[in-house]
Amino acid sequence: MRFLFLLVVLIFGVRGLLPGQSGTSDQMGGVNESNVPDELRECLRSEPQLQINGRMNPFYLSGDFDSDRITDFVVQVKSKKGEHLGVLFCFANGKRSIWGAGVQNKVLSNGSWPFDSWMLIRRGSKHLSIYPRIKVDVIALIIADEGGGLLYWNGKELAWKQEE
Repeated sequence: MRFLFLLVVLIFGVRGLLPGQSGTSDQMGGVNESNVPDELRECLRSEPQLQINGRMNPFYLSGDFDSDRITDFVVQVKSKKGEHLGVLFCFANGKRSIWGAGVQNKVLSNGSWPFDSWMLIRRGSKHLSIYPRIKVDVIALIIADEGGGLLYWNGKELAWKQEE
């Protein structure tokens, strides 16, 4: 009996020490911490009011969103207070920008998050050829059967280009 007790303690005790198996931090939003790049974890530490929203897969995207030729990240987030959905851009230079997640903007005026999916569109792709002024990787936020738009960094702030 004593052996069985020690075996159970050993199994469950060691399991808690393995990477990605311990309790997730408050900002991981149920996402396995080992699936979150270090850069995103560092960025999220600077935004304690937000946590990852793992509702959409993938929950983060990487690209060159500010045209500095260094990988940046954008992650689906929700505010801890009110659980408003949005995205957090984490630039390699340490700059961060929140779109939605309780922060008002012209597109999400009522605070709701209508988007079902998202995807990365690389700078220079055919899809962006009709927007010659956009010189960075962009995020397409999509509403099923309705359209959506493009979210991108214009050099000063996040900008929105509606698409039908």
